[in-house]
Amino acid sequence: FSLSIPHFVSTTLGALGRGDFTAARTEILLLFILGTIDAALDFWCVFLFGYAKERIVRGVRIDTFKSILKQEISFFDSNTSGDLSSRLNSDCGEMAGDLTWFFRFSIESVVR
Repeated sequence: FSLSIPHFVSTTLGALGRGDFTAARTEILLLFILGTIDAALDFWCVFLFGYAKERIVRGVRIDTFKSILKQEISFFDSNTSGDLSSRLNSDCGEMAGDLTWFFRFSIESVVR
């Protein structure tokens, strides 16, 4: 939709320059309607990808925690609890955020 904004602005200005206020009103109405639809679709896009991201983060954290629990005792001697906590908190979240960002913009570029 954002690619069509210059079209609506130019046709509105052209209609106003000709004195055709009915056509200008129609163009403004179309711009408003399509902008509202675009805003609603953008909201759902951001919401659904945010939801998917949180589910991915949850799954990655659960899998990472399960694999940590299966380690030998000597593993915990060589790795501090801070390192393990960092893996669960920040690293899993960053990886899932990068994946969902990539998928979101890949899908958006194909759709547009």
